[in-house]
Amino acid sequence: MFDPVLLRSLAATPLRVQYAVLPVPAPVSARVPGPEGAPAGAGRGWAVLRVTLHGAGATGAGEATLLPYAAAHGHDAVRAQLAAAEPGLTPGVSPLELPGLLPPGPARSAVDSALWDLFAERSGLPVRALLGLRRPRPLPGIRTLPLLPPAELEAELRDGGGRGPGAGPGSPGLRLRLGAGSVEDDLALLDAVRRHRPDAWLMADADGAWDPDRLHTMLPRLAEHGVRVLRQPLPEAESGALVTLRRPFPIIAGLAHGGAAGLDRLAARYDGVALGLDAVGGLTTALAVMEEAGQRGLLVLLGSPPATARSWTATLHAAAYADLLCVPPALSVEGGPAQHPRHPHSVAAPPAPAPAMWG
Repeated sequence: MFDPVLLRSLAATPLRVQYAVLPVPAPVSARVPGPEGAPAGAGRGWAVLRVTLHGAGATGAGEATLLPYAAAHGHDAVRAQLAAAEPGLTPGVSPLELPGLLPPGPARSAVDSALWDLFAERSGLPVRALLGLRRPRPLPGIRTLPLLPPAELEAELRDGGGRGPGAGPGSPGLRLRLGAGSVEDDLALLDAVRRHRPDAWLMADADGAWDPDRLHTMLPRLAEHGVRVLRQPLPEAESGALVTLRRPFPIIAGLAHGGAAGLDRLAARYDGVALGLDAVGGLTTALAVMEEAGQRGLLVLLGSPPATARSWTATLHAAAYADLLCVPPALSVEGGPAQHPRHPHSVAAPPAPAPAMWG
């Protein structure tokens, strides 16, 4: 995908590493949807990890979102990870070497982005050229609806929620999270969406909350409501029921339920995989996983938690290898770009022009 000789030459430079955890000035509302597994009301207290690398007269910066409910990658954890990795980073390092220094997660993702940003400045080439990436292509853009009870979701939809800025009557696609209550609650949420957005492309996400009986009950009802994709209906321990299941639309799994090494197992049970750069450890890892998923015929859903312009830029570099793109709410932090780039063909992406980042 990229030129290994050029990569080695760019990586062979001592680095000075700086990092900081930055609070998001205006707290993200609890109504803003977070990633899978977020408890109700967990959308407060977001923070952003910024890693800055200096080497050979150039500077690169990368950012990743720290989830307020994920202690394994919280403020103290990422600082400890980076402190432990710093002796391996300062002599100079390639993005391909980061898995040996940092675990999957936001710390590796931010360092990976900072390296590519640094290499772009040093080489005078954009990151897309350094990586040998495909040109962007049309992708369905999807927004996640807030995790709300049926009556509150209906009020949100009645007020125009789920359309996003600048979206036309047929856009964007929607991701509806189910499984927090009973079957009746799930059906009420589906009814609410279709009353107010009969035109929307719709994905359902049960986040492993159903059992096989409930899945069999829900499949025809989802089809009646025009659901196009279902994400993670069963807990991993019960996912073997999917091997022989006839389904009216693709069923995909979150990568956390298998990891890159488990793609063969996922391919036997699912039709696709959902992943985000901060979860798998950055753009370099994500591109490798997406390429392997494509070779196995798996649909790829690329997403992100609420994201800064820098971290969303990294995600957009991977979008050429995705089939679906979940567009996150925007986060802003001090010293970051004011505008969020958009995918040029994603109807749901923020309409602001893309800033000049990453070469």
